[in-house]
Amino acid sequence: MHQRQLLPLIRAEVQKNLNGYVSADALRDGIDSYIVTPGLGDNAGLCGALALGLAAAREAGRA
Repeated sequence: MHQRQLLPLIRAEVQKNLNGYVSADALRDGIDSYIVTPGLGDNAGLCGALALGLAAAREAGRA
C-alpha cells in the first residue's frame, strides 16, 4: 500500500464498523500495530498466493 496516510482512516473505519462487537485487545488497544502496511510490500499478494498453493499441494500429497 503506497498510501500510508490512509491507515488512520482505515483503522477508524474498521473500529466504527465493528461497533464494539469484537472485543479483541489487538483491535481495541493495538489497532495501530494490527492494521499495517504489508511486510512484503508489493510482493505480499504473490507470496501469499504461492504459500496457499504450496500448502494445498502438500495437503493433497503432491509436494
